Amino acid sequence: MKIILILSDSFRFDHVGAMGLTKVDTPEINEFLSDSVCFTKCYAGSFPTVPHRYDMLTGRLGFPFRGWQKLEPNDITLSEILLDYGYITQLITDTNEILRHEQNYNRGYIGHHLERGQERDIYFTKMNEPIKYLIPEEKARHSFYFGDHTQADLSQWVNSHWRWEEDRFPPRLARMAAKWIEANYKAKDFLLHLDFFDPHEPWDPPQYYVDKYDPGYEGIPMVMPNYGRADVFTPAELRNMVARYKAEVEMVSKWIGFVLRQIKDAGIYDESLILFTSDHGLLLGEHNRTGKLNITKTDPRGPWPLFEEMVHVPFLLKMPGQQYKGKVISELVQPTDFLPTILEMAGIDTGKRLPGKAPLPYREIAQELKGVMTGREKGLNPLYGKSLLPLIRGKVKKWGREFVFSSQRLGYLNQNFSFSLVPEKDSTLFWVTVAGKQHMLLVGGREEDSPELYDMQKDPRQKKNIFSKNKSIAKKMVDALYDGMVAWGANKDWVEPYRAKVYDWR
Repeated sequence: MKIILILSDSFRFDHVGAMGLTKVDTPEINEFLSDSVCFTKCYAGSFPTVPHRYDMLTGRLGFPFRGWQKLEPNDITLSEILLDYGYITQLITDTNEILRHEQNYNRGYIGHHLERGQERDIYFTKMNEPIKYLIPEEKARHSFYFGDHTQADLSQWVNSHWRWEEDRFPPRLARMAAKWIEANYKAKDFLLHLDFFDPHEPWDPPQYYVDKYDPGYEGIPMVMPNYGRADVFTPAELRNMVARYKAEVEMVSKWIGFVLRQIKDAGIYDESLILFTSDHGLLLGEHNRTGKLNITKTDPRGPWPLFEEMVHVPFLLKMPGQQYKGKVISELVQPTDFLPTILEMAGIDTGKRLPGKAPLPYREIAQELKGVMTGREKGLNPLYGKSLLPLIRGKVKKWGREFVFSSQRLGYLNQNFSFSLVPEKDSTLFWVTVAGKQHMLLVGGREEDSPELYDMQKDPRQKKNIFSKNKSIAKKMVDALYDGMVAWGANKDWVEPYRAKVYDWR
């Protein structure tokens, strides 16, 4: 089977134009949606970038045990499994985070290609060229990576040679993917994992995209959010930030369309299984926040809850032959479901031992990839996710999943790695989001932070916390969190504080 997995980092669910939730042009993704099964309630599990890849590529929910960290020797990934069964495997990405510091997310790929220069990735210095100060410190993310320069400054300096649209990352990735398809379309079985970092900031598409959404703006270009309070920006600056994000989304859609056209031109579109998704969204002024985490020294609110805009992600799955195209599924699904779905489509029994080593002639290549061989002969690790095929085929009367859970990490903030720049008390918890078909519960944070409960049907923008008058609903949801995490093997001492917070709140 030909499998193409397309991920676009930080792509909000409500920015797929065909959903009609936000005015943004994504004609290529809209057309692909018409050929696909659309899952309207796909929620991130482990948050953000690297933890999400763990869930998606292993089928296991990571946040109860691990945070932002590399693949361990006993982890078994989708690419490794398919490699065992003779698949050609290729990763094409500009998401430096999944490869830097030996994160090992290239494991199992016979070929992997990284486009350098995203965000703070200084791959080529230009010391004869001064680094410009772009965004004032109070409006920038408080992380300095090169002297007193922020990521906004660095990204524009590293990529100051750009002139044309094709210099940007989405076209560079798309063109590389098109070349790979041209060189491999005759292969019987392959996995192409195309991992776009955009529309993650920096938001620096050609100006004509931006002008479409914010004509006439003459202020500082809002290429990056501050990961803090939104009220430090003027209304015009916030409009420009939103416009730049939309512009980046439109450009990503265009170049995903370029890849899909190449797949069609090669004559393999009909037979291919193609997935499009994202790892998370971000806030663009909602809840008086910009970004996805509190990474400033000027936002006194502590760690942020994971709101709807941050954890609700698009997920489109095009079946071979466009089977079930146009079908809309509103059951709760998560990235952990992708691996078992793909494996069932490929005819691979997740209950059996794996072959344990790639067939010749790929074996020697696989053995050179650090950590690939370890643990695979014993078979798959227990999976948290489950195949979506019965749901797609309409053979499930009751999906059996009432709630899904999202978090950066389970337990107390100071016991694990955190992005926070402000010291927190030992009692501060990572936030956990419990999403149901109608309600969403956010619980965690500081001792003084109330649990938050929202009726998503009546209040999709989460403006009215109804927790105090609906504690019975919140108790049911936090009980599901406790039972689900303990059943998955989480430490009870890390789960109990969430239940206690809901039950004991004054």
